[in-house]
Amino acid sequence: MGCCKLGAPSGRRLEVYPLFARPGVRALLGRAGAGEADTAVLREIVALEWEQFDRVEGMFGRASCQDDLQSFFVYRLAQHLAFPRAALPYILDDLRSAEAGGRNLVEEKYARMMEATDPERYAATWAARLEAPSPVRAAVLSEIADLVRARLEETSRDLSVTSGHARGAVSEPGRVSALDYYLAEAAGYRLRTLFALRDGLLRQERGRMNAIEGTYRYTMGLLTALEATA
Repeated sequence: MGCCKLGAPSGRRLEVYPLFARPGVRALLGRAGAGEADTAVLREIVALEWEQFDRVEGMFGRASCQDDLQSFFVYRLAQHLAFPRAALPYILDDLRSAEAGGRNLVEEKYARMMEATDPERYAATWAARLEAPSPVRAAVLSEIADLVRARLEETSRDLSVTSGHARGAVSEPGRVSALDYYLAEAAGYRLRTLFALRDGLLRQERGRMNAIEGTYRYTMGLLTALEATA
């Protein structure tokens, strides 16, 4: 992975907006309780992530998934719908601030994933470029990890077949676990965003809500919605 050069919007951000306008997608968002304000925030988050994903430079050149907008849209929107929505405005602000400051949070996420799957290459290419978390950030990330790990374990028991098609429980060379994937993403957010995620996950736990299962359900719903309006 090389460092991305961030400048004016590439225009790829605009490719995301029509997907949010699909009738099936709008219906699903309504059923999920995402009003116009939530939808507007979600639209900007996914659009910015897609644009930043487009700018990621892999070790072996551009990956084919960087041109698969529909899959990216489904997986990213499903996750953001299922995880605590109180954090969404903060996530959008973090993405915008990173963009303005010349950082690419999506590229940084993939770099942190490399730490789990290829620690030697990570040490040689990215370790010195990513700031180590402060003790407070590390503590909050640890709390988030515990909450997400518990939901992953529940999902593995309750939806064993579905879980078998998702990321594994442990990172290995070339394949990152679901937990390490999420933590690599969360580590790029500011502290207030992490607090919002942690507190939201705690509320979900008390309400017996499982963000991992929710992500799977929304993924299937979005795939169906897009197929119906293709």
